Amino acid sequence: MTAVHPLAAPAEQSAPTSPEPSPTDGPAPAYERTARREIAVFLAVTFGLIGVSTVVAWNEGVDVTHIEDATPLGAAAMYGQAFFPLLGALAARFTVGRRGEGWGFRRAPWRSLASAWAYSVAVVLGAGTLVWLTGTGGLDTHADGTTLLTALGGLTVLAAPYVLLALGEDVGWRGLLTTRLARLGGPRLVVLGGGLAWSAFHVPLIVWLGGTPEGVPVWFAVTAFTVGTTAFGAVLSSMQLRYGIWPGVVAHAVFNAVLYHAVEPLTVTRDATGWTGTETGAFAALVGVLGAAVWLRRNPIRTGA
Repeated sequence: MTAVHPLAAPAEQSAPTSPEPSPTDGPAPAYERTARREIAVFLAVTFGLIGVSTVVAWNEGVDVTHIEDATPLGAAAMYGQAFFPLLGALAARFTVGRRGEGWGFRRAPWRSLASAWAYSVAVVLGAGTLVWLTGTGGLDTHADGTTLLTALGGLTVLAAPYVLLALGEDVGWRGLLTTRLARLGGPRLVVLGGGLAWSAFHVPLIVWLGGTPEGVPVWFAVTAFTVGTTAFGAVLSSMQLRYGIWPGVVAHAVFNAVLYHAVEPLTVTRDATGWTGTETGAFAALVGVLGAAVWLRRNPIRTGA
């Protein structure tokens, strides 16, 4: 380095120059571009299919609260929706190619599966218990043996038929969307981006196909459902990013089984039940948020951002 005499005249200042380009100023890494393309294809296909099936179901007069009365075409349109996220994920894979990462199909620890089962049982029974304790819905204390046996099955073996339906959804929502969002951003993007998209997927059922309880405004049902579903989705995303796809599938299947075969059959409907009970009720949203807060405190969402 050349020494400068302390009495030497100051050098002429040069004009300010633009900062050196940062390595991150260039094109996004290949994995980010691939993730964005996969997400775009997945969402386009999934929501395109849900739009078509909603029109078909609406034309067939489907009411999701009485799905057993639906025509064969209407029932197919409804049950087929569980596999639209899988089809969207497959479309993304075939369109983008195998450059994207996998969907999390790996062996999960038994403890993670047990925790997933326990979480869903606790959340659904917790919301149901609030309904019974507040008197907004009654507990059927005179339920016959068949109802009680079915309720017990809802806590255990009756979750098995829901595994396939849950897998059809979770391959797309968690196996693809959660993992790609985790590549692109932090936990907030995973929770809000994934949760709001998953909620929006179900909104047509609430708005047009009878999913809003009688006497409850549609906006309230949609809002409560979105809050509860986003919270549950955050827990499933935590499971996905830690253990792969299977714990989330178990939690999703058990959630549905406990709700449909235990809590709902044991609940006596009253005037306020639509506001507090079911998936579109205030208590499901409240307990969902509290449960997610406890779970995520112990199991934070892991992302690459």
